[in-house]
Amino acid sequence: MKSYNRDSYKLGWRTCHPFSLYSQQFLQGVTLILTTDMFRKTIDYDKVSTVYDQVREGNPEMVLQLLEEVILSDSSLVLDVGCGTGNNTVILASIIPARIAGLDISYGMLQKAGEKGIQVPLVQAPADNIPFASDSFDFVYMTEVLHHLPDITMTFQEIHRVLKKTGLLCIVTQSHNQIDKRMTSRFFPGTAVVDKERYPDIDVIEAQLSKAGFSVINPKEYIYRPVRLGPEYLVTIEKRGFSMLHKISKEDYERGLEDLRAAFQKDEELLYFAEYSFVWATK
Repeated sequence: MKSYNRDSYKLGWRTCHPFSLYSQQFLQGVTLILTTDMFRKTIDYDKVSTVYDQVREGNPEMVLQLLEEVILSDSSLVLDVGCGTGNNTVILASIIPARIAGLDISYGMLQKAGEKGIQVPLVQAPADNIPFASDSFDFVYMTEVLHHLPDITMTFQEIHRVLKKTGLLCIVTQSHNQIDKRMTSRFFPGTAVVDKERYPDIDVIEAQLSKAGFSVINPKEYIYRPVRLGPEYLVTIEKRGFSMLHKISKEDYERGLEDLRAAFQKDEELLYFAEYSFVWATK
């Protein structure tokens, strides 16, 4: 891929992207395709994108919780790192006046996001090589993305670079203790083992953020309203709508699916209190 100097570009929204050829298309929310040779994937997200929106939705409660800690105006610039099909991006864009851009490694995911008709610029790039000038964004966030990233050290350094002075980062993730409490961990215990290897625990995240230069780091736990899991949850599991289901063996998956179907057949009440950690950091 041809090298470029990200910092040679002005920080205005119209020129903050390093490829001036695409500036007008970028403003209009057209997906920008970069050379994909540099992208490193742990899961075939382009394949997942074909069914993702059938089993996963945006989370308004999560988005509103994000907005509890940050003040944004119509001049603010926001970056959604790992935006996927844009589910949470769409919700945030409908609530705040700030200008938002979405970044994801998967072109398939971004295609689905673009089909939703929102005027949000979408950029295909890895989180550890963000194609924006330094000091560009007021707020950067990622929701359930960190465990997909191959290099969180470089990702945090890149986010620190593109944030303005005193800009905020929020990482929505789960601690190892919260992973153990998932409903999927009950029926598919192998997913807890897999995800505790994929998810850096909160103390590791804090240490890496500090190493990247963030000055104030403040993790907060949040428990969602209880949800009674119904047939739609079973459909999600049957379609392997959660990435960790792609990481366990076929035998473990089929055994867990059988146990889950048996629970539904017995009319067992499956009540789930989702727990997340919001790790806030200030540049």
